[in-house]
Amino acid sequence: MTGNANPTFWQQLRIQRRVIWALTMREMITRFGREGIGVLWMMAEPAMFVVGVMTIFSQTESNAQFPVAEYLAVSYPTLLFWRNTTGRVVKAIEVNRALLHHKPIRPIDIIYSRILLEFAGATASFILLFTIFIVVGICQMPADLLTMIFGYFLVVWFSFNFVMTMAALSELNDTIERTSHIILYLMLPFSGVFIPTYMLPTWAAHMMTYFPLIDAVEYFHHGYYGARMPTLYQIPYTIAVLSFSTLFALSITRIAIRRVQMN
Repeated sequence: MTGNANPTFWQQLRIQRRVIWALTMREMITRFGREGIGVLWMMAEPAMFVVGVMTIFSQTESNAQFPVAEYLAVSYPTLLFWRNTTGRVVKAIEVNRALLHHKPIRPIDIIYSRILLEFAGATASFILLFTIFIVVGICQMPADLLTMIFGYFLVVWFSFNFVMTMAALSELNDTIERTSHIILYLMLPFSGVFIPTYMLPTWAAHMMTYFPLIDAVEYFHHGYYGARMPTLYQIPYTIAVLSFSTLFALSITRIAIRRVQMN
């Protein structure tokens, strides 16, 4: 702080950036430790999960239009953001309340640090696995890499909004903590992973695209498969919904933080 009682916005931003990074490192060491491969588990855990799912479901392949292993290698990592991260942020502020005695640490920094760790691990794992799968022939080079990257960004954006909302609701109501796993399971049919829209009746496919996660995954599929797979999406609509849900997520998080601070 260098004795400055009224730090500027940029000074505050630098302080909070260092705080979030320090909390991320703390969480990383706490979870993965320094023994064995240590922090490499950050990538290894989601990678093992994806490979395990691919191996199991590939055995059920019959006359699928697209190889199951290829489809899951591309699609299943999109689940990791919102599904795995939710479990890490539920009641995160409550269980780390002692950290708030340090003045630079804000409640929202605790949530941000956990999101950063999970998202970084999932992304690094996907890039590593996807590269390996291309080399061994399970996957192909994307038809349109920039479209695939933008679709991936939309999935991350949705996941951030969803995770922030779940974190806030868990602080406001204990019921969310107890039912979060049920909510996550019920979302699986609406993840855009297990049932691509081209397999649905036309009316159902159009209805599903009103859910932004499905739109994001469909656009991600379009970037990878190109003309090989029919896809359906409404990107301007999805961007508008995600923008609104970001404002909602940040607003309800602010309310939850006030509740925590009052108690």
